[in-house]
Amino acid sequence: MDPAPCLVLDAATVRVDDVGPALARLTTGWRLRIVGPQREVLLLRAAALAHGALDAEITVEVVDRDARTVFCAHCHHLFPTSGGSVRCPGCGLALRVADHVSRRHGAYLGEPA
Repeated sequence: MDPAPCLVLDAATVRVDDVGPALARLTTGWRLRIVGPQREVLLLRAAALAHGALDAEITVEVVDRDARTVFCAHCHHLFPTSGGSVRCPGCGLALRVADHVSRRHGAYLGEPA
């Protein structure tokens, strides 16, 4: 039995807008592997899910965990950070970055501090 075809995305070079067209070319039985920094891996994974990929079809490998994307629970703004306590650039609210990761947004939850 042949292994399932696999599309590998380098999260350091692939843009979120490229995920949909890449997935549209695939056929039944494919797998998606995303490799790169955590911030970009989560964003590409969220884009793949939004374009119809299933959890079982995706594997990820994170090579750097320093930078993260935060989703502000107050104004829904997405922004990059590397700290645990931040100020939202969208609404100015002081936020604590929770350990919870939203698969839909590809971001950590920023809750009011």
